[in-house]
Amino acid sequence: MPFRFIHTADLHLDSPLTSLALRNADLGDLVRGATRKALERLVDLAITEEVDAVIIAGDLYDGSQTSMATALFLMGQMRRLETAGTHVFIIRGNHDAQSQITRELTFPPNVHVFDGRGKPVSAGRLASGREIHVHGVSFAQPHAPASLLPAYRVPVPDAINIGLMHTSLAGAPSPV
Repeated sequence: MPFRFIHTADLHLDSPLTSLALRNADLGDLVRGATRKALERLVDLAITEEVDAVIIAGDLYDGSQTSMATALFLMGQMRRLETAGTHVFIIRGNHDAQSQITRELTFPPNVHVFDGRGKPVSAGRLASGREIHVHGVSFAQPHAPASLLPAYRVPVPDAINIGLMHTSLAGAPSPV
């Protein structure tokens, strides 16, 4: 049986979309709610399709956002995946590095959040016995002026290796 997963990134849950809300409050509310709906539908799909894993490549949150309602919503979705037996692999993106939620949230055991060391994590085996490993490096700070690529470990030999990255390969200069 194959290893099946869903990949997503840049959900920016409950993003305040300040500039949009200033122009049109109703539209701002509609779009803000769309981020939750997108995650709910992604989780629904993962459960319906019985995927092995959901892989999230950064920016679950939007900057320094500290809403407990956002944290509770996210935990509810992760618990739904736990109940379904679905693994979740997350790297923190540049916006997640700013978030108080990121530093304080304790996920259920089915969720693995990568740190900055690049250590691969086993995601299981195929029926053939071939191992699957997920590699990821999370942002520790909102900006990564140098490439995060050197933090990744070499691929696990004779395994399927899936790499997650939320940055450009060359890094990005700090804002002025």
